[in-house]
Amino acid sequence: MYLARFTPVPDTCPFCGVRKTLAHVYLECARLQALFQLLTNLLLHFWLHFSPHLFIYALPTRGLTKLRDLLVNLLLALAKMAIYKTRERRLANAVSCDCGAIFGSSVRSCIWAEFLWVASTDSLDAFEEKWALSEVLCSVPPSGSLCLTL
Repeated sequence: MYLARFTPVPDTCPFCGVRKTLAHVYLECARLQALFQLLTNLLLHFWLHFSPHLFIYALPTRGLTKLRDLLVNLLLALAKMAIYKTRERRLANAVSCDCGAIFGSSVRSCIWAEFLWVASTDSLDAFEEKWALSEVLCSVPPSGSLCLTL
């Protein structure tokens, strides 16, 4: 499967020069290895193994693991967005961006935005259920401050 072209773009990957396919852009390009290693490490904390199938299709949300599954699916979506954004930046001005850095920044921004919102509404318990699962991404000590771990 090849990417549809709505604007003129090169037929090769702007990062490595390999013929560009959807699989290459989101799974195979060498620039993605650091991001995939970061995802692998994060998912292991949730007792999951990273795979191309998981990355593309995400987790079904069900039963006792629903909160975990929703958080993991959000992380996978943010990783895909980081891949897209870094590719678009490279095509726009030939600046190379690190997918892992963009991913980490996006996750931290989501956490901070939601933390500030729930802190103003005194609903930190709901925040902890959603974001602080196993303290993989963050934690909220008794003082009520936010500690990011990503």
